[in-house]
Amino acid sequence: MTKQKLNLLVGSIGAFIGIFVFIAYIPQIYSNLQGSKAQPFQPLFAAISCLIWVIYGWTKEPKKDWILIIPNSAGVILGGLTFLTAL
Repeated sequence: MTKQKLNLLVGSIGAFIGIFVFIAYIPQIYSNLQGSKAQPFQPLFAAISCLIWVIYGWTKEPKKDWILIIPNSAGVILGGLTFLTAL
């Protein structure tokens, strides 16, 4: 296996797992909507961090880095929703 294929494999696995990290916010969003609010700061800062990674992946040259963009987009959306519902 070449270094490039290994890099793609490891990156793809990491992106897949990263999506599940942010899917884990869904039960908290549900609890927040039911009135059992949690602290909003961790998901806010996670969403900001993810947004920075999305921008980095989007502006990467010579081509966009979808392995960074896709899971971190989930983090922006779900982290942002978790923050908003915790207010």
